[in-house]
Amino acid sequence: MKLTTCLTSLLLLLSTSLLTMPDAHAERVEPTGRDTPVIATFDKSSLPSQVDIWHHESGGHDPDNPDEWGHNNWVCLSSSSAEYGACPTTSTWNDNGTTLLPLIFTEQRSHMSVTLNLQGYHSVQITSGGGCGEMGTKLVNAATTSSCSGRAGDEALLYISIPPDELAKIPAGGIWQADLKMSLMQWVKQSGPSNKLADWHARITLNVTDNNNQQIYLPEFGQAAPRVDLNMRPLPGTGGKQAQMNGAANIDMCLYDGYGSNSTSFTLKFDDQQQGTTQRNNGYFSIYSDHGDVNQDSGRIDYYVKMQAPDGKYVSIIRGEDLVIPNIQTARVRPVHLPGIPQAVLCIPAPLELSTKTLDINSKQAGHYTGHLIVNFTSQL
Repeated sequence: MKLTTCLTSLLLLLSTSLLTMPDAHAERVEPTGRDTPVIATFDKSSLPSQVDIWHHESGGHDPDNPDEWGHNNWVCLSSSSAEYGACPTTSTWNDNGTTLLPLIFTEQRSHMSVTLNLQGYHSVQITSGGGCGEMGTKLVNAATTSSCSGRAGDEALLYISIPPDELAKIPAGGIWQADLKMSLMQWVKQSGPSNKLADWHARITLNVTDNNNQQIYLPEFGQAAPRVDLNMRPLPGTGGKQAQMNGAANIDMCLYDGYGSNSTSFTLKFDDQQQGTTQRNNGYFSIYSDHGDVNQDSGRIDYYVKMQAPDGKYVSIIRGEDLVIPNIQTARVRPVHLPGIPQAVLCIPAPLELSTKTLDINSKQAGHYTGHLIVNFTSQL
């Protein structure tokens, strides 16, 4: 019985000790600078809810001396130039609201630019407990004081993001980059808001695809359905006789990847619509007689396709096989205006040459011949 009483007494003593445990005490954290990489990847057809630049980012705190850093705030380098972000360059006192920060983004290959309005604010927090949380939404440059349950706010927290309606302003796919530069400031009551504590720098990269606008662009035809004449012509003969013929055509083709020609590689596959039962060499593409017998060689005219690669060399196309074009990031580019895109974009020139062998005229059925050349294009980021 004595042992049981002792154990009970010990348990009660332990319970009492837990109930009287003092509140946890936050440690002092000195204000420091930031060099923050921000990378976001999305398609123009599916924008993120926002892109966070800094979220709940602390400007330092000292719970034993709230006035030291609890009034910290952030200012821009310029109030007018959006090169590194435009917002007030001096601190103010206790102004509620959010701050717009216009910032210039530049596409790395085309060098076109767009200004997006970032949104920012900061709040004040009590770090030493009390269950108060964050208090208020202040302009980024607004020093302020807040208190809760007898405790003063001792930490400023920064929030800056790009909202979706601003992301929608990006005119085309590509690699869009910007540098946001701000200064962390300490509000000094005696001398005014002049004490700079640290530099804050965000290096922002938006990898924006525009997959709905990927296309094989044929400048000669615009938005019309392309129709190409092989220009079959008799060769000069002697004595009024013209026994042979051949044909050729050039097609100006440009490949747009929806990513500002920043893809690592392109893959092309060429095919046609075979008619008849006769097997062909894979190096041939064909057109067929509109009214003749397409099961006979005489009812088909074969042609070859060559494509000029970005290095300037012509590549012979094999029907049905993948043709991979590497190193797109360094390939020659061409600015073009495409439907639905407000600014010129960069595409990769890939002109085609179509040509037939020299044929005996009497080896083919008389009449009109048609066929389809099908080009499939995909890009790899």
